[in-house]
Amino acid sequence: MARKRKSLNQQELLDVKLSELATLVKDCSAQSRVEISFPCYEDEDAAIDVYPPLDASEEDVRRLEVAVGERCNDILVDTGLFIVGAVRT
Repeated sequence: MARKRKSLNQQELLDVKLSELATLVKDCSAQSRVEISFPCYEDEDAAIDVYPPLDASEEDVRRLEVAVGERCNDILVDTGLFIVGAVRT
């Protein structure tokens, strides 16, 4: 299935929001690794996978999950962009 095309403005907005999410992750956990992908599913615009450091506490991981999840929800409500965020441990 081909990736759906976005207008230039939509793509620019998606790039800005992904950058904001990456910055949020780094602010919460500077050692976390961030991977961004563009799945070929009709309803997803992008996915962001966060890999916290192996020594991250459960509390730190949970805080990261909440921050990423809330921000992805806010982006969806504010812009209609569906970015799936996941913290992988």
